[in-house]
Amino acid sequence: MLEGMSELRAFLQSFDDAAGHAYESLTYALDGLDPVSAFQQPAPYAQEEPEEGWPLPGSIAWQLAHLTHCKRYYTQHLERVLSGSDDAPVAQPWTPIETLAGLRAAWQESHDAERSAIARLGPEHLDTIAGNGMTVREFLSMIIRHDIWHASQIAVARRLLQATNQD
Repeated sequence: MLEGMSELRAFLQSFDDAAGHAYESLTYALDGLDPVSAFQQPAPYAQEEPEEGWPLPGSIAWQLAHLTHCKRYYTQHLERVLSGSDDAPVAQPWTPIETLAGLRAAWQESHDAERSAIARLGPEHLDTIAGNGMTVREFLSMIIRHDIWHASQIAVARRLLQATNQD
């Protein structure tokens, strides 16, 4: 029992660090970002087809929208595990958000809800299937990797935009 609780605490710490660590986190990647750059599309994504209602593909705004959308869906999976329900979650359509401040607020709200669900998990949930055939243990690892993946993409996008905007 204690081993499962320690494992859950480690997941929660990693989740918190992926979002807010002083150096390697989404918060760090977004620090000082200006609203215009957030919606600018880095050149390597110029050939990607835009999705209706979404920011331009590859833009930092798109990365935040995507993370928010996924966090909402992942939280539904965790809530299903917590309730013991067998009902599969259904991803909700994206509602456009037009400002960086709005995207950051939506991300924070979805992140807080996801964190709350993770914090309520117990050791008895770790081997339960959460989503995509993954156990909760695997699902939590995927959630953390996903956050870090997109924080890294944001950091790279910022460098690409900085180089483009200096030309």
